[in-house]
This record gives sequence, structure tokens and C-alpha cells, in this order.
Amino acid sequence: MRVLFLARDLDSPSHEWMRRMARGLGPDLTLIAADRPAPTAAASGLPVHVLPVPPLWSQVVGALGLLGDSPWNRLRGAAIESLIARHSIDCVLVHFLTTAVRYHEAWVRCAKPVVVHCHGYDVTWDHRGDNGRPTHARNYIGRVRALPPNVSFIANSLATKRRLTSIGIPEERIDVKYLGVTVPPEPRVHESKEECTLVCVGRLIDCKGPDLLIQAFDLACRQGLRGRLVLAGDGPLWRACRRLKARSPFSDRIELLGAVNASTVEHLLQQADIFTAHHRLGPKTHQEEAFGVSIVEAMAMGLPIVTGRSGSLPEIVEHEQDGILVEPGDLRGHANALVRLANSPELRSQMGKHAWERARTMFTLEQEMNTLREILTARSNAGPANIVGPPGKSHAYFQT
Repeated sequence: MRVLFLARDLDSPSHEWMRRMARGLGPDLTLIAADRPAPTAAASGLPVHVLPVPPLWSQVVGALGLLGDSPWNRLRGAAIESLIARHSIDCVLVHFLTTAVRYHEAWVRCAKPVVVHCHGYDVTWDHRGDNGRPTHARNYIGRVRALPPNVSFIANSLATKRRLTSIGIPEERIDVKYLGVTVPPEPRVHESKEECTLVCVGRLIDCKGPDLLIQAFDLACRQGLRGRLVLAGDGPLWRACRRLKARSPFSDRIELLGAVNASTVEHLLQQADIFTAHHRLGPKTHQEEAFGVSIVEAMAMGLPIVTGRSGSLPEIVEHEQDGILVEPGDLRGHANALVRLANSPELRSQMGKHAWERARTMFTLEQEMNTLREILTARSNAGPANIVGPPGKSHAYFQT
């Protein structure tokens, strides 16, 4: 099977999962078509072809909802069609639904199976940006519905699948595939410590609640928590988090690291005792966590999780088994959970072991890649005329 991997922001630090997926496809990966240069990905041996870059005015036109009228979109679509023909591509794997919508005409003309991997903001139909304005064009939902029948969808969680079906996408066009991570052979054993290290990794955006996390940490410290909080990531709430840290009487226990690379994330998780965030429905972006890669990475390291019961988190983290889920906005409940775990290395070990076992059962990189190949093969074998038919029996679990 010859796969064209169409990506955006391939070199972004937060898109390590995308590079991991590309590497995992191995010989099935024929070519990556990227929307901008990706020297990091290319340096690791991935074959990257950069599509023509539209000028700023064309990007503005697209942001105003005139994506279909942009000559640059047509030019890039033609470049994608040329790559499909020149490299004898069997199947196209597109990352982000917004990208798939942009090249609608290319999918109509190529008549090849196109599998669109949906990730989060692209299925948040009323998503808003940092400025409070709608991210998607007014006709976005209509353009999603109008994607031709050779296009099917991968949802990264059941929560994402529900968003697709909510606008009328038939279930038989959707497969669910969780992202995978490397799971160590043994879970970590938590020892008694004078101080606990709490770690949060992820973009500082409202649906992850880093500002609420700092406030919950303050409450926990007032209740006697002895420990420090490390937040790794950047984003629109960076300044708000910095202000909260400056005002906190426990500011010397709070570290804001900014954006970090994959090796730093691994080191942070190795040093951590608890992984925590405060997931919720973003009041500004209207977004929820579609799939928390950093959550699963922490589980694989044997860390108990404390976060909000929002989006995909209830299907990923089993409450009172892998960690503790609190109601979004319940800062006192969050603080109580942190104190409870910080005071009990036995409970941290118990929940951490269960989290590791869950990651080993459901979220390994090998499972992800096997499932991805099954989906791509089934959709490719269906043929253009029957692409909307149900995939093979091997996907039954993922279509729950």
C-alpha cells in the first residue's frame, strides 16, 4: 500500500504524535506533503514535499470563508493530484478536517480513497480563536458534509466521533483510532517523599485550564500540600498563568517552562509524581479535549492523573482507578485530589500501575499503527464506488 501523508505544521513541537505516526507507517509511507518546510521531519529521514505556499492575501481570503475561491488552493490541490498520480498513491491520509475541506476538488478528481484524521478544533463546529472570533468559515459544516463519497474519517476518540455524527456524517464513514505512545516494560514505583512534583504538559489554552490548575494548586498548598507544580507548554494563556504565578503566595513552587521538546517531556514525566491539568469546555474557544496525548504519555509512565471530567477524558482515564476526575470548575475538589495523592505514595503507586496497565492495553504505538493500517487497507480495498461501506470486522471494537 502506497500512502500519501498530507500534514500541516509537521515540525510543531506539539505535533510529535504526527511525526511518530508517519515514522510508524514505515514502508507504507510513500511521501509526506506538507504545507510548510519541515526540516526536523526531513532530518529524521521522512520524505517531505512542500506544497506551494500561498501569499498572505490568499490566507486572509481563506480566513474570511472564501477557501473554495482561492486560486492558491486550486494550485496546491493540483500539486496534490500530481503527487498522487506521479507516485502511484493507493490512499491519502489527511490530517485535520480543515485541510481536507480546503482541497475538496482534488478528492473529487483523484477518485482515490481519502481518509481524514480529525483531531479536535477541526470538529469543534463553533470554535473561536484567541480574539473571540469564529475560527471556521460560515459554510464550514456544509463543506464537511459535501466531501465526496471517497472520503472517510478517523476520529481520535469516541467524543470526536460524536461530533462528526452530530452534523450528519454516517457512522459507517467513521473509524475510531486512539493515538499511541511508547509504554515502558514496567510501571513506576512511587516512594514516600518530602515533596511531590506535579507536572502539566500541553498548550496553555482554555480547554486545558492551566489558569484554574494554578489556582487549585494554591488551594492545595494552603491545605498543606508540600510540593511544586511544573507547567510545560506555551499558548494564549501564558501571560495569565505568569500573572497568577506572580500573585501566588507559593510562586516559588510554580515553574512555567514554555514550549519544550519531546525529550524534555520524557524527562519531566520521569521526575513527576502526579500528572495534572484542569480540562473543561473552553469558555472562549468552545473547545474540549478530543484526545489528550500528554495524558496517555503520563499514564504510560505510571503516573496517576488528576484533571477535569471533560471531552474524551472519561473514556481515557478511569475515575478512581487511573486517577481522579473532578467536575470542571471545582477547584476545591481538584485541590483535595492533589492533597490526597500527595499524602499517599501507596495510592499513587496503585493508580499509577493501573494507568500503566490501561496504556499498555489500549494506547500503545503498535496498536495504533496496526489499527491505522487496517483502516487504510479496508478503505482502500472498498474501492471508490463502495467507499462508504462498513470496514472489516477488525474495526468492530473501534466503532463502539
